[in-house]
Amino acid sequence: MTANWLERCVGDTRHFLATHWRTAPAVLRPDRPPVDVLPHAELDRLLDHGLLKAPYINLVQEHGQLPTERFCTPRVVLGEVVEDYADADAVRGLIRDERATLLLRYVDQWHQGVRALATGVGAELGRQVEAFYFLTPGGTQGRPVHRDDADVLAVQISGAKRWRVHGGPADGNWEPRREDGDPGEPLLDTVLRPGEVLYVPRGFAHRASAVGDSPSAHLSLTVREAGTAHLYTLLQALLADGPDLADRPLGDPALTAAADALLTHCHNTLATLTPESLVEQARAAMRGAAGTPR
Repeated sequence: MTANWLERCVGDTRHFLATHWRTAPAVLRPDRPPVDVLPHAELDRLLDHGLLKAPYINLVQEHGQLPTERFCTPRVVLGEVVEDYADADAVRGLIRDERATLLLRYVDQWHQGVRALATGVGAELGRQVEAFYFLTPGGTQGRPVHRDDADVLAVQISGAKRWRVHGGPADGNWEPRREDGDPGEPLLDTVLRPGEVLYVPRGFAHRASAVGDSPSAHLSLTVREAGTAHLYTLLQALLADGPDLADRPLGDPALTAAADALLTHCHNTLATLTPESLVEQARAAMRGAAGTPR
C-alpha cells in the first residue's frame, strides 16, 4: 500500500488544508508521524560513514555558521585533493563543547527514506519539497528569529524544542531573512515533543530553542512556493519555444515576416494560458527541477 506521506505529517489532510494551510501555525499530532524515516540513532552512522561533505553538512550557532575548516578535512581521491569531508570527531566535539547546532541540508537529495517522504508530501500538495535536519544541544537556540520562503512542517524526532511563531509579512515585498525588527506577540508558543509536527506558514517569523539537557532533533520539510520570478522564467521559456527562424533575416520584408511570426507565436501561446495554469506550470517546473540529480 502506498504511504500517504502528507497524512503521516498532518493527520486529517482535509482539516489541515481547510483550517491551517497558509493561514495559521499549528501543532499537529498524526497517528503515524514519520519519525522512523531518519531516526536519531542513524545520525551517528551517517557521520561515521565518512561520506558527508559540506555544504550538505554544516554547523551553526545563533549568530552565524562555523567555518567548514573547523569540522571538515581534505582527502586524496584518485590522486586529487578533495575538500570538505566532514570529520565525525570534530563535528561531535563542536556540538559538545561549543553548543553548535548540526544542520544537514537537502537531505532529500541523498537519503532514500527522506526522499520518499519529501516526494510524497510534494505530490500531495503540488509543490516542491526539500528536507533539512537539525540537531540542537539542550538549552541552545540554533538560529535567530527569521522568516522562511517556504511553508514548514517540522517533525520532532527526539528531545523537545520550544517554538515561538509570530505573524506573517505585511505584503508581498518581504524578504526571507533574519527578523531584526519587532515580530510582534507570538501567535503560538509551544514545546514540541517526539512525534508531534509543527506547521509554520510561509513567511511567518519564528524561532526555536532546545528544551532541557538532552539534544533536540527534528526534520524540517520546506514546502516551496512559486514567486514572480518563477512566473517570468516560465513565461519566457514558453515564448522562446517558437518558430525556427533565421538568425539574420535579409532585407526589410524578411525581417518583418520574422516579427509577424514571432508575434503570432506569442499571441497563440498567451491565448492558451490562464493565470491558474501559469501558476500550476511554474510549480510543476520547480518540482521537476528538484527531482533532477545535482
